[in-house]
Amino acid sequence: MKSSSIIFTKYAKTSFAISALAYVIASPTWAACTYKVTNNWGSGFTGEITVTNDTTSTVNGWSVSWQESGVSVTNAWNATLSGANPYTASALGWNATLAPKASASFGFQANGTAGAPKVSGSLCGATTSSIASSKTSTSVVSSSIASSRAVSSSKASVTSSSKSSSSAATSSVPKSNSSSSLPTTSSFTIQEEQAGFCRVDGIATENTNTGYTGNGYTNSNNAQGSAIVWAVDATTSSRHTLTFRFANGGTTNRNGSLLINGGSNGNYTVQLPATGSWTTWQTASIEIDLVQGNNNVQLSSLTADGLANIDSLKIEGAQTKAGACSNVASSSSSSVSSVAKSSSSSSSSSLSNTGTLLTLDGNPAASWLTKSRTKWNASRADIVLSYQQTNGGWPKNLDYNSVSAGSGGSDSGTIDNGATITEMVYLAEIYKTGSNTKYRDAVRRAANFLVSSQYSTGALPQFYPLKGGYADHATFNDNGMAYALTVLDFAANKRAPFDTDVFNDTDRAKFKTAVSKGTAYILKAQWKQNGVLTVWCAQHGATDYLPKKARAYELESLSGSESVGVLAFLMTQPQTAEIEKAVRAGVAWFNSPNTYLDGYTYDSSLAATNPIVKKAGSKMWYRFYDLNTNRGFFSDRDGSKFYDITQMSEERRTGYSWGGSYGNSIIPFAQKVGYL
Repeated sequence: MKSSSIIFTKYAKTSFAISALAYVIASPTWAACTYKVTNNWGSGFTGEITVTNDTTSTVNGWSVSWQESGVSVTNAWNATLSGANPYTASALGWNATLAPKASASFGFQANGTAGAPKVSGSLCGATTSSIASSKTSTSVVSSSIASSRAVSSSKASVTSSSKSSSSAATSSVPKSNSSSSLPTTSSFTIQEEQAGFCRVDGIATENTNTGYTGNGYTNSNNAQGSAIVWAVDATTSSRHTLTFRFANGGTTNRNGSLLINGGSNGNYTVQLPATGSWTTWQTASIEIDLVQGNNNVQLSSLTADGLANIDSLKIEGAQTKAGACSNVASSSSSSVSSVAKSSSSSSSSSLSNTGTLLTLDGNPAASWLTKSRTKWNASRADIVLSYQQTNGGWPKNLDYNSVSAGSGGSDSGTIDNGATITEMVYLAEIYKTGSNTKYRDAVRRAANFLVSSQYSTGALPQFYPLKGGYADHATFNDNGMAYALTVLDFAANKRAPFDTDVFNDTDRAKFKTAVSKGTAYILKAQWKQNGVLTVWCAQHGATDYLPKKARAYELESLSGSESVGVLAFLMTQPQTAEIEKAVRAGVAWFNSPNTYLDGYTYDSSLAATNPIVKKAGSKMWYRFYDLNTNRGFFSDRDGSKFYDITQMSEERRTGYSWGGSYGNSIIPFAQKVGYL
């Protein structure tokens, strides 16, 4: 996206030692643009930048830039991020217009040590020049910032293949404090189907169009989410430059989402613009962080046209070599040549969207959403709004009937325990009945939070920005991902309470894509027990789809509780052959006498002794089942596993729900729609 208000920075080369470099930055008075660190954990931090319109006229569209030495911004929310130090953030559609004295804020997450950089932009006041201090002032690298010129909003620097790579805005040479020597750098290139090339959703080696290097180029499927995956082994954890050689004979950008190790070490956007023809090759470079050892590098299409054709991937920086692909999920990769891409190619999807739509009446996920519309009294709307984080999410476990007004905040938002998605549905209902745009805008921010948090695989984490640990996994726990996808599906299809102008067609198209990706993830994650499809764990790896443990007493398992929500969501979707197969297997698992305990119920009031008690006509499902034997179990704080709940510590017996009538909410609905 081009905008005359986007700031650009042009670098000039010098022949002096790297330690002598300094930067001349155009520095405004900063009166209307503020930068603050909102959370700092040493090796990384989150920040917030606020832009205020101090002029006397309404402004439509804004952007700001900033530079911070030794810092790598990995993601942002409530703005479009581009560049690679300096970074540029541009307004989204819903926060682009600022009336006089109005403000807009966006947040970001970064690796490195937080500093206090100055922010520049057309709304940041009059500019003056200043020079950053340097112990050696032999030379400087000149920078100029001008709001009158436009640049691409890509996070990658794109150059023609005939130009020197030194013209890129990002450098593969790390900064050094020594004037006598530079760190050793290397250049390593991975060609299609060579060591380090792991998989592609499409054709691994195609040679229809000329101009490629090696044996050909990689042609991904014409579908959003189609991916190419490489593995890179790094000798040290350090900054590297990735350079993609590509050709795009279409008429529009075929940008890609770049995830390093599933997003845990970086989530970027690589811009792959039209090159004029499929035989015209260019390069796109981007600075990223690799960790010591094996790294998974995945580039996934952000458009229905798929990626540009990729000829090679070059890695520059500290010593690297081909990594191991053993942990990379397989795909429909093929090395059989096919028709080359063209701008008129029709888009396709790995998951068909044709199939029977079931009634939503009685669907547990739809019923939850309906109840959420009036979760709180309408008089509490401003209280609910006051707790929304700057990233669009909410914290969890808030009872807005008893709390006082909040002050927002910039911590990670969450979908755990229904947070964010419940508030989003509730405020959409408030807007529907009252048309107050502040509630509409809050719903839009929440939707952007959900879409921004989604991995390229379709998984949704428990918290966003990512916090590390088990919270980064795809979280089915407490129905988080299943119900979040249900909300996005209702919004995409203009179902109440989203049957207003709260979203436009562009928004709804994004939601449809997110739902499609989430559905595909769920189908891949469904556990096979002795070759037979069953259900899901409470959390799965975001990129390997495997069951994962959470807290010490939440082991890898099949979940009798969370799998209900997953099945309920799948039953809101068109019942394609793939979905029908998954649903039938899940319903059969719940309905099997080998799964439920017949004639028993779970009574939490008796947890101090034995909460599993006999009750005629009742059925009880365990919270956790062994992945391979399907035997219900319990576990203690030390990770020990028990099959007799009375053998556990009393603290864990009384402090957790180990069983329930979970299947009773999905089996009747499955019977109603003909699955039983």
